Amino acid sequence: MPKAIIITIDQLSARYLSPYGNTWNPTPELDNLAAIGMTAEYCLSSTTCLDSSMRSLLTGQHAISTEARPTLMRQLEEKGQTSLLIQEGDSLTNVSGCQEFTKIKTIPTASSADMADSLEMTATAQFISLVMKELEQGLTHDLTWIHHSNLGVVWDAPLPCREQFFGEEDPEVANIAQPPFGPLTNKNDPDEVMQIVHAYAAQVSVLDTCLGFLLDQIQTLAQTLRETTLLIITSPRSQALGHHGGVGYEHSQPATDQLHVPLLITKFVPQASEEPKVTPFRNSELLQSECINSTLEEWMTGQCHQKGPASHRSLLPQLESPGENITPLAQQFTLSKFTHDRLGILTPAWFALTTGGGDLRLYVKPDDRWESNEIASRRNDILKAFETLFKSPSDLLAQEVNLPDSLHKKP
Repeated sequence: MPKAIIITIDQLSARYLSPYGNTWNPTPELDNLAAIGMTAEYCLSSTTCLDSSMRSLLTGQHAISTEARPTLMRQLEEKGQTSLLIQEGDSLTNVSGCQEFTKIKTIPTASSADMADSLEMTATAQFISLVMKELEQGLTHDLTWIHHSNLGVVWDAPLPCREQFFGEEDPEVANIAQPPFGPLTNKNDPDEVMQIVHAYAAQVSVLDTCLGFLLDQIQTLAQTLRETTLLIITSPRSQALGHHGGVGYEHSQPATDQLHVPLLITKFVPQASEEPKVTPFRNSELLQSECINSTLEEWMTGQCHQKGPASHRSLLPQLESPGENITPLAQQFTLSKFTHDRLGILTPAWFALTTGGGDLRLYVKPDDRWESNEIASRRNDILKAFETLFKSPSDLLAQEVNLPDSLHKKP
């Protein structure tokens, strides 16, 4: 039977990883993974709510959809396959569907009120160490799901990890061990944002190093099996780090950097197998996290949920034949739900947001990558096209949609 391992890291942002173009925060272990598999350049979560996003990963059901779908674990159980969830604390205990794992292993959450003295003493290192201990007996379940929840909670990276980002004229390193959730003290002070971003980036650097040890162990274990093992690393949502008014979703204006998550996929082939290894490939389509469920479902059950937008479809065909089966631009879009029920639609050329007052905000994409210049007042033609889409957002999930040329061609 095929095996799969998925590692979800809550609030891991693609923006701060070198496989996604970050040049000042190297993440060599994730670079190594990208070099042996598929890197999805634009994968957006369907929501900033953890519970809804995890349900989407488990069932393939979009955050605004009312369609009830069975979890992947239930489908595996019907086929006599087993699943294991290794979670940090009770981070997923109350998420609908997570109770259906065959076995749940809870690893105590480490906390800290200050920076750690060494990388080994960080909360992330302690979690990864305990995960590796749990896997020492091998990959005994068909599906192994590992969930790390502390990246958005504890920032205890040692001082040297933080100092690597600062120059002589930069502000002092911030001595913070938890994200400072709330509005910025001064929205016009770039130094405040820099301190927050660098504290987060230092934590990502620690995570990357620790992941390297875990990935080495997984690859070694997978190569002893008879079956090929699928590996996926992603995040249920990204993080708001001050670029849009505050830290945390409640204190930040909606933007794609809260949704843009990493998605790296590869296969570990047994040593005795003649199956070809994955060809490194960068997928530049607009994707959503629901495609992860579709990919796992097809890999483990041989079946695939074909309904819905192209951004939700299985990535296995492209993993096996890079560059083929590329979705036309007219069918590429993502639909996401922010706090306070605000919706966002991303197309290859534009990003539009609903507001509490019923208006729309509009940004050019991909040039305005982080939504810096709102231009709704200058492109009424584009607003009208988006207004049509926002009238029935649920319809976008139920059928194949062809966008008008104005929404998918460069303005």
